[in-house]
Amino acid sequence: MKYVFTTLGLFASFSAWAAPNDLYLQANTFTKNDTTLSLGVDAVNDTIDFLEIRESEDVSGSTGDYTGAHVHLTHKLSPAWELEGNYWHREIDYAKDTNTISSPLIAVRYTPDFNLEKNDALTFRLSAWGNFSDEIKKSTPTQLQNRTLEKIVVQDAKDWQLQLDSIFTRKIDHMNMVNFFTTVGYSKVEVDQLNLQGKVNGCLMDLQIQSNNKYTGQLSQPCQLGNLLIKELNASGDANEFGIDIQKDLNYDAFYAGFGGSWNWRYRQFESQLAYQYQRLWRKDIDDRISNFGASPIKDNHSLGLKLNYDFTPRVRGFIKGEIYQHNLVGYVPFLYNGVTASRLDKKYGLASLGVTFHGF
Repeated sequence: MKYVFTTLGLFASFSAWAAPNDLYLQANTFTKNDTTLSLGVDAVNDTIDFLEIRESEDVSGSTGDYTGAHVHLTHKLSPAWELEGNYWHREIDYAKDTNTISSPLIAVRYTPDFNLEKNDALTFRLSAWGNFSDEIKKSTPTQLQNRTLEKIVVQDAKDWQLQLDSIFTRKIDHMNMVNFFTTVGYSKVEVDQLNLQGKVNGCLMDLQIQSNNKYTGQLSQPCQLGNLLIKELNASGDANEFGIDIQKDLNYDAFYAGFGGSWNWRYRQFESQLAYQYQRLWRKDIDDRISNFGASPIKDNHSLGLKLNYDFTPRVRGFIKGEIYQHNLVGYVPFLYNGVTASRLDKKYGLASLGVTFHGF
């Protein structure tokens, strides 16, 4: 029953979800604003994808179309301490299904007094963030390895991360500023249950695989076998019988590290920020399992971002930004990476956002 894992990748790998805004990390903006509030909308579809990334990766139609929104709040408690909170709400279309995911983040920043040059700043950021979905569903038929799955549902998919960043910012002059950051973190991915609907021995069955890897199944509808009409059929056992170990294939721990930087250029009310990030991941068990399924594990990711800002007033700033990921959203939404999706996440992906930021209110 290894076909289960390939199937989940069909809808998870094309989803356009983004994680915390690490690409644009700065230690200091060299302003006196104590509080900022940023609101934005995010989207991916064929119209927005003017670089035709989706077409180049053979993604067509509404697969992976995304609409969502996010809010980002920061507040300085003192010159040394700052609080940060983020929240993303996302809705992803796949055929007739709309999957929803929520992603909160809370962080604290500490800027020690190292007596640096007046145009330099060094900040440490400790954050906890995650991605949560009650269910991820694909209810259209899928043909895989001579088997047809009519429906597949992942129940209570979630991940959470504990992350530490060090961020250095240098203001070169009134027009130019550079930022550099390093990242280390711990990640935990959990899936509570896997529900499938497909044919077993010629009969359409509803199968439920629990977190302890035990499965139960029952007929989805009456089944005709020769001259015999079967109206009731139950099954139970260990999912290892089908080549599934839910604790190794869908639940795992990981460590990750990365680095990146950005360049801010400002002219009057206009400011741009060009950013880059690299991330490397070390996962327990799952990559060996993926290799056993005949796929190549994805152990790193490169990301590029461009953010354009315009100050309408000293306290109101509009922004538009775009991001490109070399390997889809590997490392950004960890629960999307598993034995299911690894073979399908090795694709480029892009995301666009539009919003407004309020300063010093």
